[in-house]
Amino acid sequence: TLPRSLSRPAFREISKETITAVAPELADTDFNYIRDGLQCLGLEMLQVLAGVQAEPISNVLPKELSVVINDLSSDMPTHMLAVYSRQVSAATKRRVTLFPIHNIILASHCVNLPSLPTSNVAPPESAGSHISVPVVPSCSPALEFFPQLSTFLYTKRIDHLLASLLPCPAPQPLYRDDPISESVLSLLQQFANKLATTYAQALLAHAMAVNSLWRNACALHHACSLVYCDLQPFAS
Repeated sequence: TLPRSLSRPAFREISKETITAVAPELADTDFNYIRDGLQCLGLEMLQVLAGVQAEPISNVLPKELSVVINDLSSDMPTHMLAVYSRQVSAATKRRVTLFPIHNIILASHCVNLPSLPTSNVAPPESAGSHISVPVVPSCSPALEFFPQLSTFLYTKRIDHLLASLLPCPAPQPLYRDDPISESVLSLLQQFANKLATTYAQALLAHAMAVNSLWRNACALHHACSLVYCDLQPFAS
């Protein structure tokens, strides 16, 4: 059963200790400045992650994993998240999916951060070389929608996030203008009517997608208000 509205967790800012643990040189830097700087680097960092190759894991999670790096254009991944679903039946083998990540991205956006072991990854000399990264187990309420949230952490592109969840593009004012203005509320009603009449058969699946990504954001206690403010209108 889908809720009529999405309950947003109470705001909690990232702790200074969390940032210091992964990037001591940024300990006294304003959090918003850190996030803005990371957003500028996000696409290049994602490109590096897209070129990471890792062998599938066996039944036991290793503490470290050797991966192949095919792109040297930005910072190397620092950890490998081993993400598993929260709900699984006793007869079903738990599925674990690997996601390379940069610790500073998670540390600067997620309050409920899993414990990240120390990582001192040096860039390899050439593409195609191996590096070893610590493996970090992480539970996700909706594993299949973790990639969308992870990508958003790097890019802050709410338009791309919505495009991955909705059957057609959302009008820009819905996520750029004042959400309680009369013009936006009127436009939202028009867009809702369009979704209901044009995509009635698939609407439940898309509503479930929005709800699933929301639950992932709440589980990590995502500290960026964009993901909450801009998803809320599309959940009702």
